[in-house]
Amino acid sequence: MSRVAKYLRPKLPMVRLVAGSIGSLAIGVLAQAAAFVILARSLGAAQFGELTTISAVTALANAWCGLGPGEALRRIASRDSGRYAEALGHTLLMILLTGAALTVLVVGGMFFAATADAGNLSIWLQILLLLVPTNVVFPSFFNLVENIFLARGDFRTANLVNSGTGVARALAALAACGYFGVTSLQVWALWWASIHVALGLTCVALIWRFGRPHWGVLRREVWLGGSLALSSFLIMLRHSVDVLVLSAIASPDFVGVYGAGRRLIGAALVVPGAFDRVIYGKLAVAGRDGPLASLALAAKYLPYSVGISAATSICLFLIAPYMSFVFGQAFVAASDVVRVLAWTVIPTAIQFLAFDALNAAEHHRISTVVSGVTNTVGAAMVVLLGVIYGTSGIYAALYFSDFSRGGGLWGALNLAARRQRHPEASPVVAGKS
Repeated sequence: MSRVAKYLRPKLPMVRLVAGSIGSLAIGVLAQAAAFVILARSLGAAQFGELTTISAVTALANAWCGLGPGEALRRIASRDSGRYAEALGHTLLMILLTGAALTVLVVGGMFFAATADAGNLSIWLQILLLLVPTNVVFPSFFNLVENIFLARGDFRTANLVNSGTGVARALAALAACGYFGVTSLQVWALWWASIHVALGLTCVALIWRFGRPHWGVLRREVWLGGSLALSSFLIMLRHSVDVLVLSAIASPDFVGVYGAGRRLIGAALVVPGAFDRVIYGKLAVAGRDGPLASLALAAKYLPYSVGISAATSICLFLIAPYMSFVFGQAFVAASDVVRVLAWTVIPTAIQFLAFDALNAAEHHRISTVVSGVTNTVGAAMVVLLGVIYGTSGIYAALYFSDFSRGGGLWGALNLAARRQRHPEASPVVAGKS
């Protein structure tokens, strides 16, 4: 017993950090789900459909806003706290510049693509001008603030920022729809923008004491961030294609059932994501010495990541039969979706670790190429097998995509480490990609 205690005692701080990270991310996910339920009931199908469309498009745009702002600042500041002002200035400039450009593109594109459901075009434009910049810019800024505290090792405040923004949004939906009786998307857009401005000012107050930014663009970080943004964009596309295929080959009822199951799987990814969130600072410090050190640390953490994700998959499999108690009897079949896809959490966790290890070593280009190719091939497999074999084909393609991406990323990490160890064995000199 004493041996077990001696083994576990040094790991308790890490366990507490991971548990706190999981808790904060879970609170944010649950709050977001609650807000969507409230809005769906208050706005009605047509207006909620418009809100869903705007949310989907702005989520894709947000992948480009700031060009990986949180990752850049945390990597730079974790290695050298003296560069905080420089990293902050660069990151804020990137958020403002890309956010403004993306807002113009999305508002213009969605305005001219407006359907009859959009109603009065002047009202539609007002809705877009409120929702688009709010959804594109503010999430990147909140992510930046969270990573400022993570870089300083202040996980408690970082968790508060993460969960607090989600809870504030849910409370805004509850107050607007439940107390003030908001039933118009136009009015809700004003509420949504206002709560985000208030949250943004709160975040500015939280980080003000750390000093002002040093305004300037770090050219190297633009390219690294662009690679990370492209990778995030392709991942988001890959995670949407199965629903698009199902919409074409299955009934709307099953698409809804499948969507409920996928939402639960997505919520469960909070667990391995929280683990990576805690250890990324250590990966960034190790990555300063190149992929060899990054690989060694990632390999050390791999058994923990697999164990955590396997436990999560088992829990998903066990709770799947009870989904109808949460979503209603119409979602009984969602339990089958969860049972089949529960095990995708494990290869996804393995992907997270290798992806972060490559980025921590500033090999963003390699991670983007591998991730982009495997996600593109995976999306094509989902379309092909889904059309031919239906849902069974989609399930098989999803597993193929997850395992191929994980294998590709770990293979790339090992190759980068091997080139650093034996630069003379490769025609390409090992260096930062």
